[in-house]
Formats: sequence, C-alpha cells, structure tokens
Amino acid sequence: MKFLMRIHNTLKGFEVLEFLPLFLIRLYLFYVLWFAGINKIDSFDKFSGYLGTLGVPFPDIFTWLVIITEAGGAALILIGLFIRWSSIPLLVVMFFAGYLVHWQNGWPHEANGIEFAAIYSLMLLTLLCFGGGKYLSLDYWVSSSK
Repeated sequence: MKFLMRIHNTLKGFEVLEFLPLFLIRLYLFYVLWFAGINKIDSFDKFSGYLGTLGVPFPDIFTWLVIITEAGGAALILIGLFIRWSSIPLLVVMFFAGYLVHWQNGWPHEANGIEFAAIYSLMLLTLLCFGGGKYLSLDYWVSSSK
C-alpha cells in the first residue's frame, strides 16, 4: 500500500504544472483559428458565396463576423486575455461549422466530417471551464484573485 501511496504522491506532484496543458491548448487553438480566420479574408467572396448556398442570411455580414470571431478570438486566446469570454463565440462558430458544413459527412476528418470541429469545441470548452491557466495568461496577471 505504501508503494501505491508513493506513486500517488509523485503523480500528485504534477499539479504544479497544471498551467502547461492549458497553455498548450491555447497555442494550438491560436494556430488553427488564426489561420482559419485570415484565410477567409483571402477567399472572402468564395466563403461568402458558400455561406449563401447553405442558406445563411446576409452571408457577407456573417463572413465578417466569422473572420473577426476566429482571428480576434485566436489573438485573445494566444495572449490569454478574456479566455472565457472569447471561448463562447468561438464555440458558437464551431457548432455552426460542424452542423452546417461537416455534419452530413460523418465523423472522420478525412471525409470533411465533424471530428475537428468536435475536438476544437472540447478544447474551447476546457478553456471556458478552466480559463487560461496560471503564469502564462494575462487573465491570471490582471485578476485580483491569485
């Protein structure tokens, strides 16, 4: 039993690194969301037309909203500012991307399915629940409760 407790205490010591997975999730999501938003600027007319074929009203306006949400949310996630607030509109974008674009293709990402939208949603949900983490997040440094 002592052996198991020793292992447990050793594993419990990893709690001091709890900020690291949140930071790595933020880095990964920044990369994905930033380039998704920026690439939509280059193909604005194509993406707006695609939204129109999906039945989205005012596709030009929604294209700008998606670009601002993805690129702006990515920038906030990178620096760790307003993590919980920026996760909400990004979750909405992921929901509609999954539902409108990927749902009919099933799960696998190879078939343009919902796999990546679901994974990104889980990562955003993690940030919504836990925030940006300690030390490497501006939210942590501007927060009054450390």
